[in-house]
Amino acid sequence: MANFSTKTEGKWFYFVPGDESKGGVCLRTLPIKEAKNIRKQCTSKKKDVVHGQLVRSDEVDEETNSRLVWQYCIVDWKNVQIDGVEVECNAMGKEKAMLCNDFVKFLMPKIDELNERNQAIDELTDEEEEARIKN
Repeated sequence: MANFSTKTEGKWFYFVPGDESKGGVCLRTLPIKEAKNIRKQCTSKKKDVVHGQLVRSDEVDEETNSRLVWQYCIVDWKNVQIDGVEVECNAMGKEKAMLCNDFVKFLMPKIDELNERNQAIDELTDEEEEARIKN
């Protein structure tokens, strides 16, 4: 029997590997259901008249979509400073941090690592998956 979990606590990535005291960021991947929910929140229906015909389309607020994705994916952090000022891990702090190129450069490979890890788990054979779940 496979035992799956819906928990999405996240994984810590430290600024200095192996040294939690220097701080780090806890990240989680974006599940499909949550991505759809966020996309829905950022999408509005648009109506235009083109050549005398009513045309309906969806308009996505990409900035809001991006902000909500990071609100979800960044679970927590410790010792994050921008321009020498410590930033709290809240909605405003996350927005400020995501405007900092150095912070984004740290995060992006970590998100890729999480996604690759999940892809590797998806590609496990039944025997490998069973062994992973037991551990």
